[in-house]
Amino acid sequence: MTLIIGARCKDGIILAADCRRLSRYERGPKTSKVFKLSCGVVVAGAGDDAVLNEARLFIDRQTEKLQSQSAISSLLDVVEVTAAIVNELVNCYKDKVEEPFGYVLAGLDNLGSGSAKLYTIFGAGFSDVPWVCLGSGGVYARPLVDLLLADSSLPTEEAVKIIAPLFTLVSNVQTTVGDGVDVYVVRDNQGVGDIVRQQEIELDGLRSAILNAIGVQP
Repeated sequence: MTLIIGARCKDGIILAADCRRLSRYERGPKTSKVFKLSCGVVVAGAGDDAVLNEARLFIDRQTEKLQSQSAISSLLDVVEVTAAIVNELVNCYKDKVEEPFGYVLAGLDNLGSGSAKLYTIFGAGFSDVPWVCLGSGGVYARPLVDLLLADSSLPTEEAVKIIAPLFTLVSNVQTTVGDGVDVYVVRDNQGVGDIVRQQEIELDGLRSAILNAIGVQP
């Protein structure tokens, strides 16, 4: 019941996740699926909610401990810690939860400086990726992200404008996705900005723009 989208942009990374806990046809509280860790790295998780929260708690606690011992100095160090915890929990909860879970991490290469990078983490390991779609809505979002964000040419401030329309389109076909979107921007050599919550939009204007772009008069 999640959609997470991350993408490398011209000057950094954007990482976004929906806020819906249940289907739009069910009542339930909103939830945050993307967080900033104490070490300055942004993480977003898809999968069983309780397992994800357990993993995030362990990740934050372990990275904070290692950072106090000067044992963490790069984003890759945080990724390795996260991968170890995710792998352990995957084995612990194997066959006990309905859906697999994984994480996306975004941060500066040297935590306080350097280029922003994006990693995916699953039970089998991790990968440095230019963009990612994760969660139940990922199959619907992937063609749109490939079309609009995959070439990394947009500045982050422009790429962020794509997020609300994209999540709105997906929520229309995957009803367990939506209810607002939380967005973090990680700019090269600057770090993580404040979280921004966007709302879904009306699609009439987008529909007209698409029809006009392909020469169709409604």
